[in-house]
Amino acid sequence: MKRTILLPVVVSLMCCFISGTGYAINAPVLSTPANGSTGYVKNATFTWQTVTDGFSYDIQVATDTAFTNIIASRIDLYITRFVPVDRLPAGSVYWRVKAKNEDGTDISAWSAYFTYVVANPSRIYTIPAGASLQAIKDTMRKAIMNTPAVLAFTANATYELDAGISGLFAIDTANVNDLVIEGNNANIIIKNHLQTGFLRLQNSNRVTVRRLKVDWDPLPHSLLDVIKVNNSDSNTLNVNVRLRTVNGKASPFYPAIYNNPAFTNYWSWAYLLDTADRGSLKKVEINVLGINPADVTPFVCKDTPEYNIYHPGSKSGKYFAVGDVLSIVCRNNVGSFISTRNCTDLVFDSIINYASPIGCYYSYEGSDMKVLNCESALKDASRFVSANADGVHCRANTIGPWIENSSFIGNADDGVALYNKGMFVKSIVNDTALIILSDFMNLKKGHIFRIFTPKTGKIMSSNFTVDTVYLQGSNYHVKFTPAIPAADLDSMKDIGNADLQQNVQLYNATLRNEKFMVYNNRFTVRGRGSIIRAAKGMVYGNRFYNCSSPAIGLYNEAEEWTNGLYSRDIWILNNDIRSCGFDNLGADAGAINVRLNKIDSVGVNQFVDVMSPYSRDHANIYIKNNTILNFAQHGISLFNAANCTIQNNVFTSNTGSFLRNGNHYGIYINTTYGVSIKTNNFSGDTRTITQQIQRVNDTATVVVP
Repeated sequence: MKRTILLPVVVSLMCCFISGTGYAINAPVLSTPANGSTGYVKNATFTWQTVTDGFSYDIQVATDTAFTNIIASRIDLYITRFVPVDRLPAGSVYWRVKAKNEDGTDISAWSAYFTYVVANPSRIYTIPAGASLQAIKDTMRKAIMNTPAVLAFTANATYELDAGISGLFAIDTANVNDLVIEGNNANIIIKNHLQTGFLRLQNSNRVTVRRLKVDWDPLPHSLLDVIKVNNSDSNTLNVNVRLRTVNGKASPFYPAIYNNPAFTNYWSWAYLLDTADRGSLKKVEINVLGINPADVTPFVCKDTPEYNIYHPGSKSGKYFAVGDVLSIVCRNNVGSFISTRNCTDLVFDSIINYASPIGCYYSYEGSDMKVLNCESALKDASRFVSANADGVHCRANTIGPWIENSSFIGNADDGVALYNKGMFVKSIVNDTALIILSDFMNLKKGHIFRIFTPKTGKIMSSNFTVDTVYLQGSNYHVKFTPAIPAADLDSMKDIGNADLQQNVQLYNATLRNEKFMVYNNRFTVRGRGSIIRAAKGMVYGNRFYNCSSPAIGLYNEAEEWTNGLYSRDIWILNNDIRSCGFDNLGADAGAINVRLNKIDSVGVNQFVDVMSPYSRDHANIYIKNNTILNFAQHGISLFNAANCTIQNNVFTSNTGSFLRNGNHYGIYINTTYGVSIKTNNFSGDTRTITQQIQRVNDTATVVVP
């Protein structure tokens, strides 16, 4: 018995004194909030420095220095950042962090603790029940002029915003610091302006918005029952539809789709819904239907509005059936639910939006946006669609979003989208200077960028550091180091093209949404559950149910949007994925889908995305412990990647068929280096799989059954 007890103690002591500090790994050095600092953000962001040989971290936040009353904690964080999902109490809180190596055998001591003092703003400005939009703006202006402050709506009151709305947002403000907008569960209804978003913030810091419910009347989308389908001509869409009813609106019907400029002027696209699973799409490969207002002819003398939709040249009629529900969304030249630009440390907490003209939470060129306990929700049984676009949308953020305990059901686009935009090269000055078009320019001195050629799918091996940026005419002169190698410079032929997508592009590798977290959320959307182009982040413990496109995608969009570029140091862990990826974006793709795309000509000035035959620029992707039910074509696809791990994933099915035709692979790797595939479980998938593990153009792969 003594030997059994003493041996681990001896080993532990030997490990503890290797570094001379008492532990094999050094304790983390804490960064922010600074020790002894005071702040008004009750969902503060805690950060610390990376530890050598530290692979994951544990954090504790307590109300006492002995850490006996822990109020927030997290174990196995693979990023050096933490946000408590619940608000911290006012007063002093104390926090500390420890580090662990990859297999958890070496653990550091706890760091020295830091103190953060949580303060309540002393000034409170209350908005009376039923206040007009102008009254809300007037009160808000007073609060902004006297921050730190609280702008408080009356508890459970209803505010109808109609008169005085102009522009794309009901509330549009800038230069706001240390403001708390306390909704107190008030209801906001945007009346008669389906194109108008709720809130835009610019150049602001440390703003919290919480406990609001927001809806539109009329809604910025319409729903129709399919009552007749004529497929006599396979090249013509010819269907009859009837407007559906909606609860609680000024009109009992969804917006009319004919002779209704308030709706049709903002018309975007249409898609078919799954009547048995509200929020999801019908299980067909086409997720966007090209229907226009000009295709609509009304039937007169009907108690319920009915229309014929007739579109020559469309082959989509085969996807329609009597009893289907058709959605038409209006998202052209409209505002989003909440949009921010150049803002840092924003908290959106316990907010419900039942609709939105575009998406929900947008951050452009900002940092550290937090979406906690929020819902994009279907209000009642008459609703099948919530927001008209993404749930969380972040472009060129320094620190990416922290999204936790939230739900995005019925969104008409991706659940989460993280990316940067390609900046187009107009001309070459020399090997250390380029002229860049002004579109999406976000480079500054000290930023690092990569150069991407979309026609070939090649990324230059060098990282380039910006020395100077200045406006030259209507474009930007960017000078950098090191010099572009001669061979690479000679290859930069695709510049100055009218079709910009063909041009060589720069991607900012500094503003890449680092340290993002997508944790414990629910996604059922038209599109991808999460599409990630970022670094040092986690997609962990989420539920992706019936997303029409891949549940989790790490890939660029070279063909049209120029969203990119590649991802590194990403942990995709413990996600529950069910029946995702059945639409055309799921073709030859996994429910978890990693690749790098190039454009490939299929005609004059027509391009589509195809896999790069060269790139292995994705790196250090850990895909572990995920459960994938009923993958549509492949379970996990990992292309264009190096030094990745696919481990302990479980593949199951409760149906006998696949939602997409073709070859079906459980794990599919292509153009990879150093991939480790270990102990994945296929026994629960009873369908006939073409190959459990398919390998193409891979090097240094390790497979453990």
